[in-house]
Amino acid sequence: MYLISYMKTLLFSIIIIFSQSIAFGQRTEDASADERLAAQYMREENFEKAVVLYEELFEKNPTPVIYNNYLQCLIELNRYRDAERLVEKQIQDNPGRARFQVDMAYVFDKSGDNRKFRRHTQALIDNLPAHPPSVNDLANAFLFRDYEDLALETYYRGRKMLGNTSAFHLQIASIYSRKGLIDEMMTEYIDLVGIDDSYLENVQGLLQDALNNDPDFQKSDALRRVLLRRSQENPANTLFAEMLLWLSLQQKDFAMALRQARVLDRRMQQDGQLIFEVAKLSASNNVFDISRQAFQLVLEMGDLKPYYLEARIGLLNVNYKQATQGYAVDYDLLREVEKDYVKAIDEMGVRAQTVTLIRNLANLKAFYLDNNRQASELLQTVIDLPNVSNRVKAECRIELADILLLKGDMWDAHLLYAQVDKTFRDDPLAHEARFKNARLSYYMGEFKWAKAQLDVLKAATSRLIANDAMALSILIQDNLEEDGTSEPLQMFARAEMHTFMNKFDKAVKVLDSLQQEFPNHQIQDNVLMAKAKIMIRTGDYHKADDLLIKVTELYGRGLFASQALFERARLYEDVFEENDEAMSLYQKLITEYPGSLYTITARNRFRYLRGDLIN
Repeated sequence: MYLISYMKTLLFSIIIIFSQSIAFGQRTEDASADERLAAQYMREENFEKAVVLYEELFEKNPTPVIYNNYLQCLIELNRYRDAERLVEKQIQDNPGRARFQVDMAYVFDKSGDNRKFRRHTQALIDNLPAHPPSVNDLANAFLFRDYEDLALETYYRGRKMLGNTSAFHLQIASIYSRKGLIDEMMTEYIDLVGIDDSYLENVQGLLQDALNNDPDFQKSDALRRVLLRRSQENPANTLFAEMLLWLSLQQKDFAMALRQARVLDRRMQQDGQLIFEVAKLSASNNVFDISRQAFQLVLEMGDLKPYYLEARIGLLNVNYKQATQGYAVDYDLLREVEKDYVKAIDEMGVRAQTVTLIRNLANLKAFYLDNNRQASELLQTVIDLPNVSNRVKAECRIELADILLLKGDMWDAHLLYAQVDKTFRDDPLAHEARFKNARLSYYMGEFKWAKAQLDVLKAATSRLIANDAMALSILIQDNLEEDGTSEPLQMFARAEMHTFMNKFDKAVKVLDSLQQEFPNHQIQDNVLMAKAKIMIRTGDYHKADDLLIKVTELYGRGLFASQALFERARLYEDVFEENDEAMSLYQKLITEYPGSLYTITARNRFRYLRGDLIN
């Protein structure tokens, strides 16, 4: 009997709870619908309807969003007394909260009562406690209502009360940025690191973010002015000179960076370290003249200095890069570079420190001097060295596979790529080997398998490999037929393989046939760009310019439009020496393709040609 009674009671309780849950859910759903409707009325500026809903919503659930929208509706309807009462209630319920005190000032401001507004805000600032969180709360409350000057006044008073000149620099800099006062923003940042250099890394990160969004160079120019002023005022403190060097490197103004590095290196007795770093960075950005000058300066310090050997190797590698990565391949310079490499290796010996020289010499012999046998022997020599890391040996195996591909030995090249991929699984080196194997399959017309590998590599940790994989995957996807075949794509892949092998005549012949046989195929923008690159490599610059014009005119919204504009601008600057036309092309790129990868470099080149920068 007791059990039956208990079961009835339990069943009744469950029914009651279930009914309450349904009712609560219904109320919540109704409230959400009302809130969405009220927000819609606000967007439509129908404040009369919105305020009715928000008043009901606020009574049931006074969330910050509902409160703020309710207050705004009252102000828009000129119901200032009601707005004051609403804020007064919030102040009573939340004593000490600066947010609602500032909201009262906001109501006074919107009602046009400037006297009350000034008295109220001044009282808030005057009565501010010497307590950093309280200073931040009041300043943030002012910022929420867009009272930036009052927020600044709050921080300056807080700094004075705390007796701490390094307080609130980052917050004040942020407000100056918001107001567009760039010089003042930069002054706050630099003053902070001048007082406490432990903030240097944090400030450099913030400055880098600011400089990345600096289309007219106002921020970088302001930062340079502030740093120069501080450096002149504090000549004994090298921090500001170091930051000037950092800024020049961020702007890729390597000539200025080298001058600064020479002065700093001497003052700080760095034995050429700073100059060597500039040399390496300028080389990696293909600014060969500055890189060569920097390496030479390190060499002139003498062979007992710590960076002498690295500088000698670096100088040889710069000469090699300039001969192979410039415009037309300079075979006379390459033969001179070959002699310099051989001489250096004979003098320094075959050892771990000269591996880079040996590898570059092998690449030079294979890809430019048609000596695959000696190239392979050089790489095998490195692989056989006992004191060379497994990673370096694997890199040599990838290069050896490249040479096998150059010779047309596809299968052995595939095996070597696969070996490195298997040995260094999930390592960036494995990703490089896998990409090259996928590219080999693409050359051979195995498009589906190649694309499957490339799609995996799009998530590679190496940005360069991921980008290359994505580009090749998109090319295959856009031009592959449903049955997995595509004659135009096969022809283009064959042309790219000839280009990889430096067989430019064969590549152009295939590309010409592709244009004739499939004139309306969507791959034609790739064809034009590929031919333009070959013309640049072979020194036919006017033909290259004509092809690049076609890319921009026929495919102005395509993937290659901004790149074609950039290549044209560089031709007019470096080859044709027509700076006015180069400036016009750089400006067109900056204006029409602001999101392009080439835009930052284009801006720098435009400013240099205009005379704003020293190259």
